[in-house]
Order: sequence, then C-alpha cells, then structure tokens
Amino acid sequence: MSKDENNAKTITLGSLLSTDRVLLLKGKQQKQDVLEALIKVIADSGEYGSYDDIKWGIMHREDLMSTGIGNGIAIPHVLLPNVETPGMALALCPDGIPDYQSTDTVMIRMVFMLISGKNHQKTSHLKILSKIGSLFYDGRLKVAFLAAKDAEACLEILARAES
Repeated sequence: MSKDENNAKTITLGSLLSTDRVLLLKGKQQKQDVLEALIKVIADSGEYGSYDDIKWGIMHREDLMSTGIGNGIAIPHVLLPNVETPGMALALCPDGIPDYQSTDTVMIRMVFMLISGKNHQKTSHLKILSKIGSLFYDGRLKVAFLAAKDAEACLEILARAES
C-alpha cells in the first residue's frame, strides 16, 4: 500500500479544517465572492501556494464544469504542485448562492474548497471528495452545520459525525 493510500484512510475532514477556514456568510451570496473568500483563507495559511496560483486552479476547474454536486453542496477543488498535505476551507451560506450552478438546480448553501498535491495526493484527494459527499449528502449533517452559530460549533458537529 502506498503512502498516499495509507494517508487517505486516516484523513478526517475535521483534520483539514480549522476555525479560521470556516466562513459563515449571511445573506444571499455570489459564487465569485464566495470562491474568492475561500481562496483567500487557504492562501493566507501559507501552506498551499499563492492566492493567484490557487485562484487560477480553482477557476480553471470551475470553467470546465460547475462543482455544484447537488443537494445544496459544491466542492471546488484543485491539485497543485508543491502542496505537501491536503487542505480545505468551508463556506456556509444559509441564504444560498443563486448563481452557483448545480447538477440538480438546488441552491448551493455549503461550499467545501479542497486543495491537494498534484504529484502524490491523488488518492487522498478522491477519498476526501467522496467523504464529503457521503457525510453531507443525506442532509442531516448539512442542516446542523447551517444552523451552527460559529465555526467552533461546526467543527464540534463534524468531530462527532466522524467519530
């Protein structure tokens, strides 16, 4: 088993997030604004490359096809060189993002942004995308997150869900 496959099995979504990378955005949002806010918090960590490099990767991926996967969830993601460990940011938009196209036309309310290494994290990247879909798709966890009063509450809810 490769190192990437071992890491993919042990990664939790909670380990990829921190309170400064969970954004609670009130009022209706615009897709571009939400994506840029998530890119900024990831770039500000200093671990995943420059704002411009991350923005180019995310926007290029979004131009290929919307990352709105359905049921009010979007997962913009990119594989970048020189990224050592995966990272994630989350925007919770209870009032929705009307201009974020989704496969099922349900308004997007949760946006998970995932950054992984291009050279050695492809398996981890796919496992994380799958984990987001399986944990949040049925709706119960999504409702709890959207009702959370702050980032700490979101991380506590996630820790319980992943235990």
